[in-house]
Amino acid sequence: TNVKGRWPTFQFGAHETAEVWRLLGSLELLPPATKLELGQMLLELLHRNAAPNVREAQFFALGRLGARVPVYGPLNDLVPIETAQDWAAKLITLDPKEEKAAFAIVQLARLTGDRYRDLPADVRQTVLQWLTHRGAPDHYVHLVREGGHLESQEQRIAFGESLPRGLRIE
Repeated sequence: TNVKGRWPTFQFGAHETAEVWRLLGSLELLPPATKLELGQMLLELLHRNAAPNVREAQFFALGRLGARVPVYGPLNDLVPIETAQDWAAKLITLDPKEEKAAFAIVQLARLTGDRYRDLPADVRQTVLQWLTHRGAPDHYVHLVREGGHLESQEQRIAFGESLPRGLRIE
């Protein structure tokens, strides 16, 4: 019902909510302060029970917002190391079982060889122990321990959908 001077309330369904989070996570040109605000919102929402596709989208968004290796954005738009470290620690404490959660943590802790982007060694060690304990793919462990490029399946996860034939993310 419309009340004079008020907008009608609108609720997204689960599918629309998941798509909004995927969109927000893909916006690598957002200022770090905006990414920080979205990341904090996501961490609060992950404590709630949401539809599985919404949770997957939330993990996707958090991983992309805090990624140490952007897909296309500039390095000066990355969130600070301390933020990525905090988000990774909170995810590990939450201990989600979803595969997308492990990939989000890999995005946050992936080794780049750049001291201005890499999480401290002790934090990456904690991430490695968590990944190993939950039986994450060997390549996830490799990306955190030694860095490197995403495999084709991981590129699809990072990109958010299938890549056009012949397109690779380096």
